Amino acid sequence: MLLLLLLCLLFTTLVWADESDDPDSQSTPASVVLTEDLPEYPEAWPSEELPEGIDPLDEYIHSHFALRAVEGYFHGLNFLKRDANLIPATDTLLAPFLEKLMELRSGRRKQVTLFQFGGSHIKPGWFAGATEKEFNRWLAESAEEGFSPTLKFHYKGINGASFRNQLNNQEIFDLCRNLKPDLIVISMGTNDAQGTYSATRFRTAIDNFMTKLYKYSGDALILFTLPPDSYKNGVPNADVAKVGAEIAAYAKAHGHVCWDLQTVMGGQGSMSKWRSGGIAGKDMVHFSAPGYRLQGQLFFEALMRAYKHYAENRP
Repeated sequence: MLLLLLLCLLFTTLVWADESDDPDSQSTPASVVLTEDLPEYPEAWPSEELPEGIDPLDEYIHSHFALRAVEGYFHGLNFLKRDANLIPATDTLLAPFLEKLMELRSGRRKQVTLFQFGGSHIKPGWFAGATEKEFNRWLAESAEEGFSPTLKFHYKGINGASFRNQLNNQEIFDLCRNLKPDLIVISMGTNDAQGTYSATRFRTAIDNFMTKLYKYSGDALILFTLPPDSYKNGVPNADVAKVGAEIAAYAKAHGHVCWDLQTVMGGQGSMSKWRSGGIAGKDMVHFSAPGYRLQGQLFFEALMRAYKHYAENRP
């Protein structure tokens, strides 16, 4: 730019000199010519540092590599339906949570908190721990850049938990209030599908439970993980899909999101393949530690796919 200005100055000076030699021409000072003819330049030059903010393209790229990093966990598990490992309503219902994740990674937010509660499969923390580990690995690069972002995934598992029998478990509701989570993950339904299932009774149970939960959940987003596949009386439990459908219908009617674990793990009857792979228990209801960790890794993949889609389409 400086060279361009010098050339313009030299050119203008030569023109003015030529015109001054011509008696018919009117003399105009070079300074006036420069003031009138040269364009104005902005005070901020491109080399100056721009304000920091969220770069959707950068977030898209980082989410892409985060997804590549977990590919190895699913190698050889061909029974998984990973093409269905998606969370609907990414651009609408889940968007406020995804925006918080973007703020977290860009240094505009220090922490994002998740709280998951459910049955005994939540109790050891293998699911939540696996998800938290992948998120914090993804956030590590931001930490190296001078930020200290943290994702906390709290959990509470209760043996035999169902929507009906947890209505009077005040601890669950108090944790939802006191932890102030950004996302509440409800992982119940397996025990509701055991025994004699009644759709009417289940609808009453989930409605009563959620009505009470709303008094404690604040502005947290709510995500239901639909129950995983399981067996009952030695055969695939058909009531699992029925419970899942009821939860999904409730979520849709009340503005919540769902993650369909039964479909992702392979659909009805897929528990036998998880058992054959050594990642499910002999009772065909529970899972081994690697099985629960795999669920957490799949959950991370679903959330990161949602994040990638949101980054690509963010307004």
